[in-house]
Amino acid sequence: PFMRHSFLIRTDEQIEKLRRAGVKHLSIDPAKGLDLSGMSASSQVDQPPPGQLPAAAAPRTPEVRSLATMAEELLAARTARAQLEASVQTTFSRIAQTGLVDPEEATHTVHAISAVAQSLNTHALFMAFNQGREGAAPLSQHALATCSFSMILAHAADYNLLAIQELATGALLHDIGLIHIPSTIVQRIHDTSTTLSEQNKRTYETHARGGAILLERRGGFPPAVGQILAEHHAYMNGSGFPAETGGAFTSDMTRIVMVTDRYDELLTGFGGASPLTPHQSLQRLYQEGQEGRYENRLISLFVKVMGIYPVYSYVSLTTGERAIVSVINSGKLHQPIVTITHDPSGEAYIVPLVIDLANQDSEAPPRGVRSVLGTIPAEFERAFH
Repeated sequence: PFMRHSFLIRTDEQIEKLRRAGVKHLSIDPAKGLDLSGMSASSQVDQPPPGQLPAAAAPRTPEVRSLATMAEELLAARTARAQLEASVQTTFSRIAQTGLVDPEEATHTVHAISAVAQSLNTHALFMAFNQGREGAAPLSQHALATCSFSMILAHAADYNLLAIQELATGALLHDIGLIHIPSTIVQRIHDTSTTLSEQNKRTYETHARGGAILLERRGGFPPAVGQILAEHHAYMNGSGFPAETGGAFTSDMTRIVMVTDRYDELLTGFGGASPLTPHQSLQRLYQEGQEGRYENRLISLFVKVMGIYPVYSYVSLTTGERAIVSVINSGKLHQPIVTITHDPSGEAYIVPLVIDLANQDSEAPPRGVRSVLGTIPAEFERAFH
């Protein structure tokens, strides 16, 4: 809110306000401070000023990255996504040609995805898979996105590395049985809401068990991977398939893939529906969880990690200002830390304002998220590249 300003610091609250305002640099004039001559460096830190009680440790302030840094992270994540898509497409093309799934190749592909996921900012990776996706995209793109989202959720659920490897393999291959389903049926169920004939519906539903049989024939896959393929449509409320598989008896890994698979469907407009924004997709997923189809605990964890308003979301505030979500407040998901880029009239701020919506200055106009405008605009990103 200011370029250059000077004042006497009298309270800890003033320091905390500077932190919340996103101040990066300040100069201190020791000639105007308290006389601390004769004290050691350690005692200067430990001793409070005369007449004041020792201050409690300040709460940890989340790191707020600059918009330039955020733009760089997002660009890196998109570049990595493009490279992974090419790799996964090659793997899926080979499976389609041979009808076989090579466990070594699948493991290598999952390791590559895992390496990228660990080297990039999680929120940037999440948003990279949320943008520029279409329902008509190749099966490999859906598989890669579901795999990446599943890894994020598994890490949040404190899975060990071996379990994450098995889960990611199952998530990557969960729809591989579709290669044996006539493309006209697959295309129709993806692109329209028209009900399939009973025969076509039964044919489509065989892809879950069919994918598991592909793995069984080849061998070399852990049982948990085949279980994910066979059960990923056996919903918790019994509405899924195969009919003989009860949703209440599915594995926790399978339930993670159910959640992330459905999230990506909402994002890309599965079944002829309009594609939703990340915020809308999480909202709809939560509603469907309340209806008993998916594991509520896992959906809540997914929302907690990614936020009601995911990082990089471009939002309109109640003040009429526009902002980019910078940090998720885990305790108050509806009140993230935002970087305000435009004033109510639409003019860009010379210096973007960083505001913690959960800890606002009582003297400033109260701010909240009014609506989600989408993800960070491309033209805005270019300004920081």
